[in-house]
Amino acid sequence: MTTASRTLKTFIYLIALLCSLLTSSLAVCIQTGASTADRSLWNTHGCWQEFYLWQYRAYDLRSSDWNGRGWKDACNVNLEFPKHWNAAYLVTYGLTDNLSHQFHGTTDYRQTGQAASSNFHKSIFHAPTDDTTIFGSYSPSSGRVSTSCLLYNPASANANPASRAGDFMHEGWHAWFKKYKFNNGSVGGHRAKQGACSVNGCDYFYFHGIGAYAFGAMYQNNGTATRFHSPNQVQVEFLCDVVDDAKGWVSRSVRDAAQADANQRAAQRFINGPGYYCGSPRPW
Repeated sequence: MTTASRTLKTFIYLIALLCSLLTSSLAVCIQTGASTADRSLWNTHGCWQEFYLWQYRAYDLRSSDWNGRGWKDACNVNLEFPKHWNAAYLVTYGLTDNLSHQFHGTTDYRQTGQAASSNFHKSIFHAPTDDTTIFGSYSPSSGRVSTSCLLYNPASANANPASRAGDFMHEGWHAWFKKYKFNNGSVGGHRAKQGACSVNGCDYFYFHGIGAYAFGAMYQNNGTATRFHSPNQVQVEFLCDVVDDAKGWVSRSVRDAAQADANQRAAQRFINGPGYYCGSPRPW
């Protein structure tokens, strides 16, 4: 092969690689609609500018991650950024904070999902991902919490405000594990399939009664199963609080989606499962 031929072959390869990278970087979630639950929650606030201008800072959303995903079109509920802040609205305002009935309070869930360093985790930031092999992920090295198209694509069962917010809790709790230097397993921060768990990414459910944690104290642990939470557990407890203790303006479609997600997760993801089903008597 001549030098000219090798140079031409290299040039063609580089052009193909560049095209591949550009195609990958421009891939986005389905942006043609929103779920019934997303729209019903959206209709309670319309497009509250003061809230989303606060929310992107509170969750540390960055323009480089959200461009083309509603960063400049925050009132278009079909796009990812509006759906992200729609879920944050549910976390911020959606619960009654009934101390005698909820697992945890709004302050616990906000501090778990939001970006700022606190007793709940060191600083994190939120970004989207087109990886549909996961619902979400947490990067211990960067603090990046990624939420996938499965939480945004309108046809996906988990593309609703409660499930999306539940993933904020799940991934935020992985950051809690890092802060307190606990090892929850080597399968994406979980354990291999075993016991009653039927997926390859299992947790224990550490049972506790209502009132065991004062609001604001969910971060506390004593290093034993008597005072501890796993990521899937925090997610299920949040979702069940949405089902049973959401404010009256939170629609049935949001609650039903939360219940379906929580109960499927409870059935599939706990080694000592099925954990707690939404609608079961609260464990006083």
